[in-house]
Amino acid sequence: MGRLIDLTGRRFGRWTVVAIHCERCEGRAFWLCHCACGTERVVRGTDLRNGKSTGCGCSKRDDLVGKRFGRWTVVAFYPKRYWRGRDTVWLCHCDCGTERGVRGFVLRNGESKSCGCLQRELVTKRLTTHGMSKTRAYGIWVNMKQRCQNQNSPDYRYWGGVGVGVCDRWQKFENFYADMGEPPDGLTLDRKDNDKGYSLENCKWSTRLEQVHNRRPPKQKGRRADLAEIEKYAVALARANGRGK
Repeated sequence: MGRLIDLTGRRFGRWTVVAIHCERCEGRAFWLCHCACGTERVVRGTDLRNGKSTGCGCSKRDDLVGKRFGRWTVVAFYPKRYWRGRDTVWLCHCDCGTERGVRGFVLRNGESKSCGCLQRELVTKRLTTHGMSKTRAYGIWVNMKQRCQNQNSPDYRYWGGVGVGVCDRWQKFENFYADMGEPPDGLTLDRKDNDKGYSLENCKWSTRLEQVHNRRPPKQKGRRADLAEIEKYAVALARANGRGK
């Protein structure tokens, strides 16, 4: 066995020798080497000296640093490989702030576009129709449909029960909001003609005083409404004023 030549600290191409490795085979020394790209690998000493090995192979692969793939931005080569297929791994920064090692193959073929935040946003968007379920406008729309279309609603008898309906377009909240917009402070939804239903042509935002003047007790066939019926109707009007007529 010949005398060991210390290669520690020497450079061979992109390799810098870090230390001798404990492994020796047939008198040949192996060295732990650090590549300029960050990869560390054990290399045979004779391959370093005769120029057979000058780096981990990074100089021959496509440089993806700085490129964008969906929400990923490639920051640097990641000093790691998936040994099945020896796929290159890159350190990537997602737009949301996450950093992760991602295989070059899945970046190039579009299989990975983010850390997962993009998929979560798409699912949330798909499950959320308009995102306004807690707004005053949405509450007014719901209550309008309830008193006109839900026979179990305590107010149905004064609206839906006497033929007051909601137009086809306003069966969807998005259309109602597009037509009427955000309800102004202090105003509620009012029908211009109490004999007609809810639609863009027949609705406006009114003060409560305007609505009081625009309301009439329900008509009774063959007899006048008694005091109890009028009181019940007044309660229904008060509820409508509080939630949008």
